[in-house]
Amino acid sequence: MSELSTALEKVAVALELNSKKFEDLDAAAGDADLGITARKIAEGIRVANDLLTGDLKSDLMLVGKEISKFASSTFGTLFATGFIRASAVVSSDDDALTNTRKSFQAAFDGISARGKAALGERTLLDALHPAIEALNSAKDLKSGLSHAAIAARSGATATANMMPKHGRAGWIGERAKGIEDAGANVVAVVFEALK
Repeated sequence: MSELSTALEKVAVALELNSKKFEDLDAAAGDADLGITARKIAEGIRVANDLLTGDLKSDLMLVGKEISKFASSTFGTLFATGFIRASAVVSSDDDALTNTRKSFQAAFDGISARGKAALGERTLLDALHPAIEALNSAKDLKSGLSHAAIAARSGATATANMMPKHGRAGWIGERAKGIEDAGANVVAVVFEALK
């Protein structure tokens, strides 16, 4: 099993195990479908995982395409976008830490553009950004992912104090305050699975 394959399986398992938590958070300030979406993303990841070629660029693209097939909701599309954007920046000339940094930054940029969202708007970006910062200051991939998991969780926790601007949470405004963003929690769980 390749490192990518192992990482993908860890993410799929974590998404499934936490789907009820995502559903509950999304029910409080969203449309309650994020748990279902998380399970569909996991399905797409597993299908892609069985088809990996060993070429990082094409494998990340494959994962993104499979996720978009299985999870065609807004969040699923954004999650798929992250993989598709990452596929464009990785290189066989770079080490694992460099490719990981570049992948997550490309994912952030792609998700931000596609979702028309910015930091501080109570989205998954608010967990992804601090994780990227932790990776950028790391000396090696293992410690980088460990610090990124802590940073992503802090970012997700901080969303409870942010005013939402997107999705159903944006409609309910102040009533969403005090509840962590469900999408940011997905990002935290992903990093916790990878550490």
